[in-house]
Amino acid sequence: MSTLSQLDIAALRLLIAIADQGSISAGANRCHLSVAAASKRISDLEARVGMALLLRHRRGVKPTPAGEIFIAHARRMAALAGAMEDDLRDYANGVEDRVRIVANSAAIVQFLPEDLHGYMQGNPRVRIELEEHTSRSAVELLQTDRADLGLFDGGYAAANLHCHPYRADTLVCVTHPRHSLARRRGALRFEQTLDHDHVGLYRGTAILTQMERAAAQAGRALRLRIQVTSFDAVCRMAESGIGVGVVPARVAQSYVTLGRLRQIRLSDPWARRQLMLGWPQQREPSPGAQALIAHLLAGAQP
Repeated sequence: MSTLSQLDIAALRLLIAIADQGSISAGANRCHLSVAAASKRISDLEARVGMALLLRHRRGVKPTPAGEIFIAHARRMAALAGAMEDDLRDYANGVEDRVRIVANSAAIVQFLPEDLHGYMQGNPRVRIELEEHTSRSAVELLQTDRADLGLFDGGYAAANLHCHPYRADTLVCVTHPRHSLARRRGALRFEQTLDHDHVGLYRGTAILTQMERAAAQAGRALRLRIQVTSFDAVCRMAESGIGVGVVPARVAQSYVTLGRLRQIRLSDPWARRQLMLGWPQQREPSPGAQALIAHLLAGAQP
């Protein structure tokens, strides 16, 4: 039998902690061990694999080249063991099902908190695992069966997924209250914002992709002054006067109510968006996922 088949998960976690901390004593403290016990465990681990994993020096330790490779695998093994422990703990505590959801930021910020709260109140034995992804990434995770449900921009709906309308949202342009566009009354076309600097979301998001497409169709460049990772950050940057932004109207509303931003409706057809609920066609959803699908579609607003 290979010596690697007898590796101790606790020893792997200790090695990871030492590598992260750059010190045997700090890693031992994180794992609630004495320095002597931690040092012996690492020595025993190195003896088992037949090579040095850590280079010791006066200021601490660092992984050897072999140690870097070993630690990368150890992280994956420790993560898998942790996931197994979590799942078994859930079942021991009465959890009967787990639903993995991937959703874009628009769905998470605007609609999911209330919808999931209502569902979880009535389904206490279902564990929800929610991850934020771009719409494109959410669809890819569903297509490769790495998620149970997804919420994404309707433009990414795919033929090999079950897709149903979930909620609609409207995009608006947000500006500093004293910005020149803030004086406009009525709607404007996105093209009319292109003379100004923009605050954008990160690459790959549905909104930035649409903004870039609309600019290209107008034969203009999108002047991205800065890119951020959330709608709240777009609003904060627009509030500071760095540039104008495009966010869902529901996100902008609190800033507008407080007088921190001005919102202008966009007349472009793409500013009215349909968010979709999707799930893989290749397998039947679990009972918990089926109940959640019914709950989400009951409140759907095409």
